[in-house]
Amino acid sequence: MDKGISRGIERSYIEPVKWCRYLVNTGYAAGSLIILAHVIWYFAARNVLSIPPEDYLRYYIVLPAIGLLAINLSADFFVRSDRFSLVAKEHTALAIFIMHSFYLSITHNIASVLLTSFILPIFVSTVFLNVKITRWTFWISSLAVLLVGVKIYFSGKLDSNIIMQIFVVCFMFLCSYLLAKVLILYGRDNLKTLMHFDDKQQNMQEQLKLDPFTGLNNKKTFDDHLLRLMEECRNTQKFISLAIIDIDHFKSVNDLYGHGMGDRVILYLSEMLKKIQNENTQAFRIGGDEFSILFKGCRTEETYRTCEYLRTQMSSFPLRTADDKLVTLSCGIVCVDPENADLEMLKNAADSALYAAKANGRDQVVIYNDLVPPISPRPEQDGRGIGWESIGNR
Repeated sequence: MDKGISRGIERSYIEPVKWCRYLVNTGYAAGSLIILAHVIWYFAARNVLSIPPEDYLRYYIVLPAIGLLAINLSADFFVRSDRFSLVAKEHTALAIFIMHSFYLSITHNIASVLLTSFILPIFVSTVFLNVKITRWTFWISSLAVLLVGVKIYFSGKLDSNIIMQIFVVCFMFLCSYLLAKVLILYGRDNLKTLMHFDDKQQNMQEQLKLDPFTGLNNKKTFDDHLLRLMEECRNTQKFISLAIIDIDHFKSVNDLYGHGMGDRVILYLSEMLKKIQNENTQAFRIGGDEFSILFKGCRTEETYRTCEYLRTQMSSFPLRTADDKLVTLSCGIVCVDPENADLEMLKNAADSALYAAKANGRDQVVIYNDLVPPISPRPEQDGRGIGWESIGNR
């Protein structure tokens, strides 16, 4: 297939080599139909055959059946082999039908009918959307017709009528080739249009996974990813860690400095979260000023170091005033063996650790364990240690 049309294997389309196999299978069917037609004619017109029935059986049924089967088997082996290129396999698959037409034309005297059968391979070649292959099929078919003409010439049956038939057939080949080119161009345009829409759909699906403001994965993606990750870690016997992050007194940031500053704080934390993402670490914006991080195969110590880094970096966020107020965050983390936990247990444990961090004065990372009791989700009533004049949310 031409460059620009062939795409990655992840695309859901039929691989070009499968089209070659389809054509080979069709070749088996066509060969069987040719032999079946001769068998029917053998029994239906046995009394009017121009040659003895036993010769007809030998030369028009048995030997052709062996020959056509050998051609198809050879092409089948060629197409299934890994040693040959895709282009060579496409040419081989088309050659089956050219040889079928050549056999019919060379063994029968109804040239005007059978010579036109060479048009079929020309149109079949359009499935590959490659003008070069169609052009090759056109020239090989034309050469085969000339060989049939040579055979007729040496048999002494070449006359003006046969010459006219060969001329008309070659002219029909040319028309068929030009029409096949139109079909290829039409198919290419349609394929490009479909691929364009497919790219747009893929892009839309990717956008639906993201939070539009921060570019992080959104809550739905978090729920889906957590479910898959739990199953994966169970199968691979890896630990899974969850961190839930909440910006301290975020409402106070909006109230005292405006929503523009609040947006800057959200984006600042989001950029830090993007930097720590890797194959085993994925960050999500759950909503508002709440974020989460999923760690695959990370123990508590590694999870804690990452979250502590985020906490210290957050305090360096540049506010526009010269006072000593800082933007801080609280974080609750939990690390479990997925064999001994479920989704709700994991999320509740991380929530409990987060509320413990809030209750203990904020601006800290708390690890969930048996010493961290569940805390009811309610706004904290003490703002000590932060310096905000008003109480922050959560």
